[in-house]
Amino acid sequence: MEVIFSNEDLAMEILSRLSAKNLLRCKCVSKRWTNLISDPSFVRIHHQRSRCISGLLVQEFEEYGGNFLANDYFLYASVNGELGIFKLMDESFPHPTSVIMASCDGLICYRSRRTEDVEVLDIVVWNPMTQERLTLRPTDCHVGSIFGLAFYPFGSSAKMIPCFKVVSIQRPKHGQNSYSFVIFSSATGKWKTSLEVCYCKDELHENKHIYVNGRFYWLTSNQNIITFEVDEELSGVITVPGSKWLAGGAKLACLGDSDGYLHYVCIDMSELRVWMLTDPCKPIWVLKHHINIDQFGEESRDHYNHRVWHSPERIGDSFVVDAQTFHDEVVYLSIRGRLCSYDFKTGRLRFFFNGLYLRHMTKVQATVLPYTPTLATIGIPWLKQNSGIAISFASTSFNYQGRPRKKLKTRKT
Repeated sequence: MEVIFSNEDLAMEILSRLSAKNLLRCKCVSKRWTNLISDPSFVRIHHQRSRCISGLLVQEFEEYGGNFLANDYFLYASVNGELGIFKLMDESFPHPTSVIMASCDGLICYRSRRTEDVEVLDIVVWNPMTQERLTLRPTDCHVGSIFGLAFYPFGSSAKMIPCFKVVSIQRPKHGQNSYSFVIFSSATGKWKTSLEVCYCKDELHENKHIYVNGRFYWLTSNQNIITFEVDEELSGVITVPGSKWLAGGAKLACLGDSDGYLHYVCIDMSELRVWMLTDPCKPIWVLKHHINIDQFGEESRDHYNHRVWHSPERIGDSFVVDAQTFHDEVVYLSIRGRLCSYDFKTGRLRFFFNGLYLRHMTKVQATVLPYTPTLATIGIPWLKQNSGIAISFASTSFNYQGRPRKKLKTRKT
């Protein structure tokens, strides 16, 4: 082994193909391995090769004045079969009090649940790989309840220091025909209200938004997409392609990304279509994939016939398919409540055996987010001096189900 790894190029070629979780363990082998894995050039190579997602963050919830319902839940659906991350997510995410917002290159953003007594929400940026959590409490600015996360693994300026930004989109205090934007930057440790205003009367879907290649995109109730270019702080409104939605049609559409391009997935009658936005400035949509979803019905009936006839989500004899998310040529769906994926490259339909079913007849559709752990998250300078933000450290306690759970302690600067 030492003979093989005496060649640094060969060592880098082999180690860069391991998962981030395994590489953290490899750091314990020797000081030489630690230096190699921590090297910025190695982190960049590993980041380029670890674009495949490891799993899906799934949360189903409803907020009624802060009352938590018994059928609310959070789970991590593994895509690559790595059970270590499943256990890590299950034990570390504070599900009963939190709502997951976004995931970007290994970082996760979530907020506290809305209650009648709480005026300002806590926003948390969490690194599951290191269990570091940054709690952000907005001051001197007006934020809403929808937050996006942009992570720059190799910096957003000439300094090349890893950093992230959290963007809040909301209606102004006085006005219902536009949206304003508030930005938190880890580089400055401060919130700032953007001067940009986006004029749009549409309501936003709480969990149908994504960050792709420097821009945020939010899907609206009237088949439009609000865009916000983070660095330039410029917004716009894009109309999505396809036919007009019927009532509840938002459940049949979702946003995703592949190769750095925004993708829009919609289910129209018996067809599933995937559109790619080739230019967000013009904009130009190109129909990339389209398939007949009746084939899913036949396959799912063979395996889940017992579920169909006893499901509260069954609407007569109808075949219920909801679009959840899209990533790297794979669309993630729920078929009669069962979470599954369809790979356009292989034509393979795969069901996730997590034992839970996503509800169709709900006000807010389940949140389903791709998650990809990366080494790049380890190099973030989390805490800035005199920034007024808090960082959390983990210690072990027991959760309400009697299993070990991380208990958070918070230190302020």
